Amino acid sequence: MDLVLVAAYLLPFLFLAVFIGRINTRFVLFVIWGFIAAVPAYLLEPVLFSAAQNDIPVALASLTISPLVEEFFKALPILIIALVVQRQQDRDIFLYAMASGIGFAIIETGLLVSPGPLVVLIHSFSTALMHGCTCGIVGYGIVISGHFDRRAFPALIFGFFTLAVTVHAIYNTLGTVFFGLAGICTDLIFPVILFFALVACYNLDLATLFSHRTGT
Repeated sequence: MDLVLVAAYLLPFLFLAVFIGRINTRFVLFVIWGFIAAVPAYLLEPVLFSAAQNDIPVALASLTISPLVEEFFKALPILIIALVVQRQQDRDIFLYAMASGIGFAIIETGLLVSPGPLVVLIHSFSTALMHGCTCGIVGYGIVISGHFDRRAFPALIFGFFTLAVTVHAIYNTLGTVFFGLAGICTDLIFPVILFFALVACYNLDLATLFSHRTGT
């Protein structure tokens, strides 16, 4: 049982190392930011839930407030980088974003009150992919925005952030709709599909895709 729990907490690190292919100081710093981002997110969410409970159902609040708060704090450092750097085309920003999301997922797994180690293991794999990918969506949006006029940056980032929040809310919704074996399968399949879709987008030749803008 103890080995299963250890595997659950190490799984996101192993996934990150395999996917990125290298671990350097920047990636470690973004993982650490994911750890830190979990603190204000989990402190703020109960306050917002309490404030919203008189206006919207608790179930609806959990599907809207959590994705908004968590995606904001996870993506905060890459958003700051994008604002400071006039034209961000470093494709590694996508990987930094995934590292931040996975760091966040590790803390979330640690806070999970679980009925058993197997559930922790499944939750660790599922949320590591989900949090990594939703934050990666924002990172990918920043890379995309580097190929457009700077004036389009706010609209593009808002659009990709909204997409990340929506995907996160869909994941949460599926978790409340499906239970038992169906719920486990859904939790495992949805993030995997999301991951491969995002990797396919990431591997697009952006220079060629946007070459019409420069007339080449």
